[in-house]
Amino acid sequence: MRQTLARYQAWLVLALTSIVCLAGAWAISLALPPSGRDEFNFVRWEMRHLPGKWLYLTGRFFAGGLSPEEQDRRLGRFLVLSARIRRLEHSVSSENPAQLEELSRLFRERAALENDAEAIIEGRLTAVLEEADLESSIPLFPAARWVFPPVDVEFDHPPNVLAVSLRDRIELVEQRPLRAGLSLEEIRQVEARIEWEGTRSALVDDVGGVAAYPSIVAPRGDYEVLVEAVGHEWAHQYLFFRPLGRRYFSNLELRTLNETVADLAGRELAALTVRRFPLPQDVASQLSALLPGESPVDVDTVLRQLRLDVEALLTDGEIEAAEALMEQRRQELAAQGVVFRRINQAFFAFRSLYAGDPASIDPIGGKVEALRRRTGSIGDFLRQAARLTSEAHLDGLLAGGTRAAGGRARR
Repeated sequence: MRQTLARYQAWLVLALTSIVCLAGAWAISLALPPSGRDEFNFVRWEMRHLPGKWLYLTGRFFAGGLSPEEQDRRLGRFLVLSARIRRLEHSVSSENPAQLEELSRLFRERAALENDAEAIIEGRLTAVLEEADLESSIPLFPAARWVFPPVDVEFDHPPNVLAVSLRDRIELVEQRPLRAGLSLEEIRQVEARIEWEGTRSALVDDVGGVAAYPSIVAPRGDYEVLVEAVGHEWAHQYLFFRPLGRRYFSNLELRTLNETVADLAGRELAALTVRRFPLPQDVASQLSALLPGESPVDVDTVLRQLRLDVEALLTDGEIEAAEALMEQRRQELAAQGVVFRRINQAFFAFRSLYAGDPASIDPIGGKVEALRRRTGSIGDFLRQAARLTSEAHLDGLLAGGTRAAGGRARR
């Protein structure tokens, strides 16, 4: 009887999640309606991926889960393959058939492990969220507690993002998701169409993930960075059902607050997950040999100083000088192995959404970190942040001088 009840609860969560996520995709599409063939369609993506994802999870539920040892083996292999693919992609030549065949073989092997790797990361992150008391009751089953929305991720190439700023000041005036897989020529055409009048700066850039449902996260070999991306997108999904998330598209201030909260949550959730579920030593050793080492240049410091210098030049009306300086720094970084395709006003405007980013000078970052210091756990922090409705609301909370309210994490 208890097993039957658990199955009914699982199917109810599935039904509720599917309905809410399709509604969420519809809401995003209304806020960001696709206006061209290059733009990403959230509703279409949900309809294509959500059924298959849940069919896999249902099959795994009835077949039984993987043992911890098998989880380690499959996830470890997925990470190693991702690291090898990334390294080979940077050196592969279209004139070298052997390299192309090896890359194709690695992609095929990784694809065979993808569903398992997704489920393993989902399960591990869910366990950490449960420990942080980030569960919700289910309608009709008030005694049952579930992490909602359930952690659900698809390892795939996320959409590109188009960011548009004014040229005479760093200000994000437009942001749109574009379909993944655009060629360099198509990207340049998109940017040129926006910049031809001479008043705006555009950038089509990569992102690590997008909070569709399932969330779309780029596969990579770094375990903690991968979990961080999944945690970041789950935080957006969690906030979507609460005041801060519902107001995401209201104004730039709330988008910055939302992204900064998700950034901080993603980092901390990843650290907790990796600590609780460490990789086997042999996998960690393989990844250490495959992943790139630390950059010889302090990129954070360079970008932050460049942002300040550009702001000063733009304030004085020196637009061309600011743009020349950004290109000069870009070339200097490239010479040291740190490659950005473009650094312009849109580059900095987009990164300003993440107030903890070194390319941002927004004070919201420090305020969100101050709120985290006042809360007892990551669960407390997310519950408190989810209720925010403005930066002024956050200021008032911090000015109160008292420990932020919230639930208590289970031990």
